[in-house]
Amino acid sequence: MGQLEQLDQQSGRAGLARGSTDLEHLSEHDCWTFLSTHKLGRLAVNVSGTPRIFPINYAVGEGTIVFRTQPGAKLAHGPGSPVCFEIDGYEETSARGWSVMAIGTLQDITRADDPRSVRLRELHVRPQAPGQRQYWLALTPTEVTGRLFRVGWVPGQYFG
Repeated sequence: MGQLEQLDQQSGRAGLARGSTDLEHLSEHDCWTFLSTHKLGRLAVNVSGTPRIFPINYAVGEGTIVFRTQPGAKLAHGPGSPVCFEIDGYEETSARGWSVMAIGTLQDITRADDPRSVRLRELHVRPQAPGQRQYWLALTPTEVTGRLFRVGWVPGQYFG
């Protein structure tokens, strides 16, 4: 049973789910589950010595996060540079919050003709931002980490 299912089975008092006493670390498998079931994240890129964060629509395949972009900061400063990609969320029905972070070097696969790049460009990425997004960037993370917590009743703590 995965960490997500174990957290869901814990019970609390007075109709409240039992809360987390600490942040729980997600397994890499659970991190990729979150990454593969969401489509909007944030990419942090170093632009002339200053970190910038961009919302992006993305897809996941073959252990890689891919997205489409147009000429601008991500295309000019991202490829060949270390970047950080992040998604997070809070589910009211389960009172569960989570965060996943992927770190690695960004690659421009727009014109790459190797079989893997060709397959990655076949993934369905649907940018919501206006404009032509004809360039494909890929992040194959060297590190994927995540954490989760549950809001609710915590033994020994009182509301008020």
